Amino acid sequence: MSNDTGAIARQRHYTSLRNADREVLRGTWSIGFGDPGFTTQFGTPPEPGDHHSATSIHKIVTDALWLHRGACLACPWEGPDRRRRDSAIEDAHDHTHPEWRTLPIMDRASGRGARIWWQHVRARYPQGWFDAGGPLRLYAEPPFDRHEAGAAPGGGFILHTTRRKPKPSSAIQLILE
Repeated sequence: MSNDTGAIARQRHYTSLRNADREVLRGTWSIGFGDPGFTTQFGTPPEPGDHHSATSIHKIVTDALWLHRGACLACPWEGPDRRRRDSAIEDAHDHTHPEWRTLPIMDRASGRGARIWWQHVRARYPQGWFDAGGPLRLYAEPPFDRHEAGAAPGGGFILHTTRRKPKPSSAIQLILE
């Protein structure tokens, strides 16, 4: 087992296990399926990027317990163990784009207004944000409630946020006598 940390080192170790037993592969940290930098154990591991980019790594402890960590594709940073992939990806964005939580959450574009919607999004997000692989925050609309890798302009993640339900207004009822 390699003691190197970071998504690139973990994926390199994973791809070195070409003839390993299935249980060894399941218990080895590797980049999650569909996340940036993913390859199978037979693929070529990714090279480190020029700028900090978010991804996630995972390992299977038991069929019911998967552990996920946020990771970076440019440095050895790894986040804490999480039970959910989306939490790990948010940790990774805290590392790669620390100001992402302050950005506005947008509704998903629909129909003919998509071009105007994109202009509105670009005006509300920092200049060069998407060119640096920054995430786009959208309100979650089932079935689109899982963070999506590569779906934002510039190849970043779309980070879905559940819309808060409005609190019922509380009013005092006066009794007339």
